[in-house]
Amino acid sequence: MKVVFLFFVVTSCLCLSSSLSVDTYLTSRDKDQLKGVLLTGLESENLSDVFYAVSGLQQLNQQIPGVQAVCDKLMKLVGKSKSLDSVYFSTSAWKAIAICSGKLIVDESVQDVYTMLEKKDIRDVHMSDLYFGVSILSNLNLKPKDITKLINIIKRKMKPDDTITDFGYSIHLLASLGPEGRFAFNRLSDAIMQVDQVDRKFLQFEGGLSVTALVLTGVYKFCDAVQCNTSFPIQNDQALMFSNYFLSRKSVQTPKGAYFLLSALKTLSNNKYHLPIAATLVKPMGDLDDTQKILSVRFTNLLGEPLPTSLSVGVESAMLNNKVVMSKNKFKSTADKTVYELDFNEPDLSIGIYSIVISATPLEKVKIPLLGNTAIPLEVKVSASSVNIVDFKVGTTDNDQQTGPSLQSLKYGEKLPTRLKADHMQRIIVRFAIKDYQVKKHVQVHQAFVRFTNIKTGSQSVFVAELDSQNNYKLDMDLGVKSVSFKHASGLYSMDLIIGDSLLKNPIVWHFSDIKLKFSEVESDASEPFADFYKPKRLISHTFREPEPRPPHIVSLLFTVLSLAPLLVLFVLWARLGVNIKNFPFNLSAIGFHSALASIFILFGMFWVYLDMFITLKYLFLLGISTFLFGNRLLSYIARRRNK
Repeated sequence: MKVVFLFFVVTSCLCLSSSLSVDTYLTSRDKDQLKGVLLTGLESENLSDVFYAVSGLQQLNQQIPGVQAVCDKLMKLVGKSKSLDSVYFSTSAWKAIAICSGKLIVDESVQDVYTMLEKKDIRDVHMSDLYFGVSILSNLNLKPKDITKLINIIKRKMKPDDTITDFGYSIHLLASLGPEGRFAFNRLSDAIMQVDQVDRKFLQFEGGLSVTALVLTGVYKFCDAVQCNTSFPIQNDQALMFSNYFLSRKSVQTPKGAYFLLSALKTLSNNKYHLPIAATLVKPMGDLDDTQKILSVRFTNLLGEPLPTSLSVGVESAMLNNKVVMSKNKFKSTADKTVYELDFNEPDLSIGIYSIVISATPLEKVKIPLLGNTAIPLEVKVSASSVNIVDFKVGTTDNDQQTGPSLQSLKYGEKLPTRLKADHMQRIIVRFAIKDYQVKKHVQVHQAFVRFTNIKTGSQSVFVAELDSQNNYKLDMDLGVKSVSFKHASGLYSMDLIIGDSLLKNPIVWHFSDIKLKFSEVESDASEPFADFYKPKRLISHTFREPEPRPPHIVSLLFTVLSLAPLLVLFVLWARLGVNIKNFPFNLSAIGFHSALASIFILFGMFWVYLDMFITLKYLFLLGISTFLFGNRLLSYIARRRNK
């Protein structure tokens, strides 16, 4: 029965740990970083950056420095560009500030908006133009002349193959029109199906942060306007994955990114459909040790603000090394309404990394359901502030092992009163065990070394202490075999035990003995001082191989003469026999053949001087074709003339 119950608990733990949750939130440090990014937007000469900076700072509840200077900049920049998006950004920022003195000159742009809305041919009108235009009117407390006509235009422009960005603009535009935009409700589910899932934890639309925030905030505004109520299109798991995505982008470096990030997080944290919560450890991985075992967990919304209700927080299960070690334990509330604490100080709990699953249920009845409050996985590390080294023994023995090792016992922190001695015919043996101070259990560490340091030169040799089947560590070193590691340098060495582990807060370096080592005279070699080992080495200058000596000039000249000798013989024979050019046919084929043949010889000469093989072959191919054609016609001509 116990086995069945244990299997059920482990299976439940694995299933719960795979549930979705949010493990971070927008901290004060994150808000300060975003504030710095937004302040740079106020200095920009780009109207969009100024708008994003003004709106973003207001979402952070921060004052806008130099308000009138910003207003003056808006009046100056809006006169330079009459595009709808520029006028939208300027009027939106002007409306957000609300205390500007002066006036934006946008009368011409307002008339352009009305003209656009009266168009019959709307093929060149984009959804973004409609959104910017209607928003400009709203910012100036104006309205479209014919709402019905505007809705008809939106219906005609909304198509199933619209981009997700156009859908975002259209859903924001319809949200501003109120319940009359309900006709587009069925499009919400189709649009959300276009979302991309990453690692089963994040959801985002193609286009990144700004597009995802545009669509998400538009869906919430639209549902507020048309009263979606129970038919809200974004599921709970999707809301959590959107939350994870936005929080993964909280290190944005542009005013636009900061504005859209804050808009999305504020929408997710302040709506009437659900409330994603963030469960985070107050300290990294709990930061517990064997003296401080109070685990603190913080529960907030995505903006780091307290939740509207108190919580009852409990441990579903806690596992160490695939064994359930805790379940059904309850957290206690603290003076900080966002922090809950768990006493981890149970006798059976040892150091290690625990996989914990917790759940939090509201103590009061809430109107808005909480998301991500069940099956919350946490990784908690319980470190050891220190460990105890027990059963420590050190000594030497002969390689022939005719006599047993002579080992001396030491308590942790002590040092052998006399020096050890060993030569290349002996072995050095170190044995010890590591135990937890609290539960007195054996502890396995990642790093257990014995370091030998030459007192004279400072050179070091480090050897690993291996773990045996009894959870004891042992170094059994044949000094003759390892003499290369010491560079065959005889002399006095210090011996240190080094213990380190990720679960050990304070690593151990214990100087427990000195030892005099003696290596064979044949193997003895002068060792480089430890300090000199890290000095710059001698510069290595590369020397190219010297070229082979050239032959004497007389040999080169003789070779040239021999190469030209056949040509000289040809001219001599022509002179003796007489050159007869009477029968040379002065037609195109004869001239072309001989010219092409001469060009081939010239090409060979150029190849010998500076052309490479590939270029030569390319020209030779062209000359060969012409030589063949002209030669064929010339031979045919000569044959016909002989037959006559």
